[in-house]
Amino acid sequence: MDLYPLAKYAHLVALFVAAGVTAVTKLAAGRRMRARTVGEALDWHNTLMSAAKLFPICLLVLAITGGYMLSVVHVSMSSGFVVAGVLAIVWLFASGAFLGIKGGALKRALEGMAAKGADQPVPKMAPPAAVVLLPTINTGVALAVALDMVAKPTSIPIALGIVAVGVVLGALSAPKRPAAMAAQPVAVPEA
Repeated sequence: MDLYPLAKYAHLVALFVAAGVTAVTKLAAGRRMRARTVGEALDWHNTLMSAAKLFPICLLVLAITGGYMLSVVHVSMSSGFVVAGVLAIVWLFASGAFLGIKGGALKRALEGMAAKGADQPVPKMAPPAAVVLLPTINTGVALAVALDMVAKPTSIPIALGIVAVGVVLGALSAPKRPAAMAAQPVAVPEA
């Protein structure tokens, strides 16, 4: 039995799952920033953290299936698009670990606030610049690598140049200033 079509299918499924998880995490991050109460912010943050756990699994599936497909078609590991793909996976694992650590710290802070009352307003908190930039940069890297995988440039400088353009476009699409997680005033009806 030829496993190449199955590997390609698994590769595409991992790509689609990663795209879906990206949508969920971006939605949850935006809702967390607009949350009115600490409890609501914590709920959205937990949604984000739960969904983000799928990213390393997707990267692992992409690496394994991609490596298998390369071995079947006998493509050199020094081809530009292969080098770009491997470097992107390393980058995405590292930046994901960094974001996970920062997300864990925010979760602990929100849990500490929620322990004092989940219905209290969310204090203004501005995330570090790297936490604002990395998600959009990572999206740019992923889209650029997808282009590399379709175009299959053999030149390493060209393949990495495509990824560099993805990094720049991702950085330019990031919010211009870190958005604070600020609570909107809650109107309390008078009795």
